[in-house]
Amino acid sequence: MLEQNITLVDCREENSCEAHFISLIALLRKELSIYQELKSFIIDEKKTLIRPSFDELNESNARKENIILKARMLEEARTNISKKIARNLELKIDEIKLATLANFAVIEQRQEIEEIGKKLALISGEIRMLNEINKDIVGSSLANVRGSLDFINSLISKGSVYLESGKIKSFQSNGKFLRTEG
Repeated sequence: MLEQNITLVDCREENSCEAHFISLIALLRKELSIYQELKSFIIDEKKTLIRPSFDELNESNARKENIILKARMLEEARTNISKKIARNLELKIDEIKLATLANFAVIEQRQEIEEIGKKLALISGEIRMLNEINKDIVGSSLANVRGSLDFINSLISKGSVYLESGKIKSFQSNGKFLRTEG
């Protein structure tokens, strides 16, 4: 009789873990969906960066912040469920990884966790690459703006004056603004 009670306790814990694994898989699916949304957004963002307008950039930034906020919330929820599973399995919480937890799931759940994990890793790499491309576009745009500002600044700076040695003295042009009216 005592042995049956132990089995019942183990089954309850296993069912509890199974429910946590079901929740984990659902969160991973949502996370994958958010990352796919982020990837699509970054692809569209490239068009906005190439031909920017102030309103489009603000709208784009707000949309991107919203997607990232969703991703962070899902990540936090995933972390909490992973910690619950780790506690139930008596694993060290600091060292939990998705692949490690998947080893304790039933075969179907393990396969699904591994498959979603691979997709998440792949899409994360694609997002990183797309972000680098967009970063280069922004960097080029900033370099063009700086070059234009330097050119305008050179047009409005004070003329040079000859020094006693006959060399031309140039003035520092820090803090000058160009103001036009009318």
